[in-house]
Amino acid sequence: MSLNPLTPVTDYQSMLNRIFWFTSGAALVAVWLLRTHIEPVGGLLETIDFTLELDGERILPVPGGYLVPALAIGLVSRIFRIHSVVAEWLGIRERFEIDVIIHELAYRTGVSLDDVPDEHLVRRRYHIMRHGFYQFVSGRRPQIDELLIERALDTWSWFWIVLEAAVVLVLTGFVLIACGVEQTGVTVVLAALALAAAGLPTIRTQCRRYAVAQVRAIVDDPERARLVREAFEEVIEQPTIRRAA
Repeated sequence: MSLNPLTPVTDYQSMLNRIFWFTSGAALVAVWLLRTHIEPVGGLLETIDFTLELDGERILPVPGGYLVPALAIGLVSRIFRIHSVVAEWLGIRERFEIDVIIHELAYRTGVSLDDVPDEHLVRRRYHIMRHGFYQFVSGRRPQIDELLIERALDTWSWFWIVLEAAVVLVLTGFVLIACGVEQTGVTVVLAALALAAAGLPTIRTQCRRYAVAQVRAIVDDPERARLVREAFEEVIEQPTIRRAA
């Protein structure tokens, strides 16, 4: 795993690595807030404060009582992919796939979704996405321009970074409020929500632009467009073809 959080994202694993480092950074801020304002937390973490030194030069940039918990939170987020859990819980991924990718695929292959209930698309979106999108953009040898895929992953990485940072800070604010540090806790929660409200819609717009570009690249090939139509035909009852591909 690269130690540079700004290393270009080239695949899903490198995207997860970038998210890990930035979530650990947000967690470091959270640990500092908790240690500063909650005395028992500060006393507990002081027991693991340490620095690694070599020839009198400090290696760790911050004491272990800050760094270890922050990295632990980042590791938990990396293992359990908290951004994915939150995205499913909030419907972020579901709505993006349906409203952007699936509707764009349908439009560009001549499949009408006008009479298809949204609930039906929600139930069958995994099939459509698997056979109409991911099979062309995933794996070691994607069938469209890899630069498009890498740019999309890079943009999504920043979306998930903002989301996870907001989650970490909101939870930290709630802990502060529960421990009687109301003013600081409310400030942290509001700042985190402001970060999410300002950053997420802007980044999502960019994600949409790259998703549409990927769809265009997919259906530019007649054989791929045929496979996309077949993916719709398998899950949509009597689809209406608006126009030839």
